[in-house]
Amino acid sequence: MENAVSTSEITMISLANLKPSKFNPRKYFDEKAVSELAESICRQGVLQPIGVRSSDESGIYEIIYGERRFRASSKAGLTEIPAIVLQVSDEAAQELAVTENLQRKDVSPMEEASAYQNLIQTGRYDVKALSERFGKSENYIRARLSFSSLIPEIAELLDADEITISLANEICHYSEDIQKDVYEKHLKDSRGYCSWRGVKAQEIRSYLQNSYTADLKNYLFDKSACFSCQDNTNNLVLFCDGGCGKCANMDCLEEKNVSFIVEKALDIMNQYPAVVLCHYEYNYNLAAVERLLSMGYELETVAYGLMSFPGKPGMPEKADFDMEADYENAYERFEQELSEYSRTTEEIKRRILAGELMRYARIGLYDVSLCYVEIAGGNDIKAKEQLTPLAKLEQRDRRNKEIADEKTIEDVRKQIRDVDMAESKFGADEDKMVYFFLMSSLRHEHFKMVGLDESHSAYISDEEKLNVVSNLSAKAKAVIRRDFLISKFQERYISETAKSLLLDFAQKHMPEELANIKKTHYDVYKKRHKRIEERKAALKPAEITEQTHNPETSASDTSNTHLAVNPHSNESAA
Repeated sequence: MENAVSTSEITMISLANLKPSKFNPRKYFDEKAVSELAESICRQGVLQPIGVRSSDESGIYEIIYGERRFRASSKAGLTEIPAIVLQVSDEAAQELAVTENLQRKDVSPMEEASAYQNLIQTGRYDVKALSERFGKSENYIRARLSFSSLIPEIAELLDADEITISLANEICHYSEDIQKDVYEKHLKDSRGYCSWRGVKAQEIRSYLQNSYTADLKNYLFDKSACFSCQDNTNNLVLFCDGGCGKCANMDCLEEKNVSFIVEKALDIMNQYPAVVLCHYEYNYNLAAVERLLSMGYELETVAYGLMSFPGKPGMPEKADFDMEADYENAYERFEQELSEYSRTTEEIKRRILAGELMRYARIGLYDVSLCYVEIAGGNDIKAKEQLTPLAKLEQRDRRNKEIADEKTIEDVRKQIRDVDMAESKFGADEDKMVYFFLMSSLRHEHFKMVGLDESHSAYISDEEKLNVVSNLSAKAKAVIRRDFLISKFQERYISETAKSLLLDFAQKHMPEELANIKKTHYDVYKKRHKRIEERKAALKPAEITEQTHNPETSASDTSNTHLAVNPHSNESAA
């Protein structure tokens, strides 16, 4: 970088010929502070010149540092500003802009993070070099660089001083999905019980670990890659808590755990072909079970009560004992436990081979455990034959096919409504399907017409229906369709429109019978109608009299009513 910077004397440059630098890490300017600086400039002028360099455009200068003074001068109404014209390369301009602005007290944490990130991306700096260049500790530089991983919503809160740097330090180590969840649940609103604003960083760390991390010590898969992983809390400067650490990448953790469980289950099945895969109703790894099911394996849900195979005792290490006698006693106990373990396991294996016990592989949350259960009637030879592992597997296979058929029908019934069939021609096979269903309404007296024996029972099997619809005459089809219509008309509850259609149907096929039915009922109606009209006529004079003597009824209303009833009376003429 030697001779990268050369200067000239202070000169006055028109504000109209200046433009901001793309290297300036400052993206936000406090308008109140700019206004205060503008007032000071009005009184005293610009006390310190800005730094500029000539741009590719003729007569235009790029501001390297001093953009806030430029903005304040414009606000103060100045047309020119004192400046030092620098002859610098892009690299030098970037360093000058960053150095100048990072020395300001009001630079925001996110602007600081962006500046350090940009310098590292040039390839000329690493964390150590930045530490030496700006007089900050390496931990300080790393902490600021980590802010680059903050989602925009949380970064804005940090710049606006609505959350503390310590809180941001805790959050920035987590994935984007976790940060979004934290923002929506705990930071978006400054009020409320769930808000984390103003909460101490130490408490936030605890909340984050409890809500978004899992303790690696609970997992049995090979964790060698986890020890150096950036998502392991032990590798975060502020998190180190010893042990295996806690994982903040739940997706990766769950995938490793599921893969471990599935692989172990497959190994057990390879070793014991007759083993039954199972899980309890609760406390099992659902993702692992679903993956095994998708691979075609059958799993049973069992009640609690499976017996676990005994665990092999561990041999004591001599280095763990201070006294030789203590080690010898421990080793003696180990040999006794090992002997008991061997005897027990051999007895379990013998009973499994004898058909008295069934071997199970139980899927848990983190592991697959070998278990066994006693077969009922194990001493009964017939029961043994019925419950042999081979027979049970064959029975399970038949049930699996039934399940596949059932689920196929279920899914087809769900999706068939969404299929666009408007442009498809209605085929002969579909016509048969329609008559297959319509035949459920065929009356017994018409069985002979469709080819069924007169002595046939009222029930027609599905197989018989298929045989009938394969060879139907036009007349038989008409009979089936009309019997279907009749069955719909005979339903207990039908709409007013359906009632009208029923009368139209009757008018077409039984006009005389319909006329007689109508005459019978309407004759009764006419007589009842006549009696009601007589009673209505008798009630009207009484109503008029009541209105005449009612003090609340106006004279005009009474007169109008009277005229309406007896238009030819003397009162009317008057």
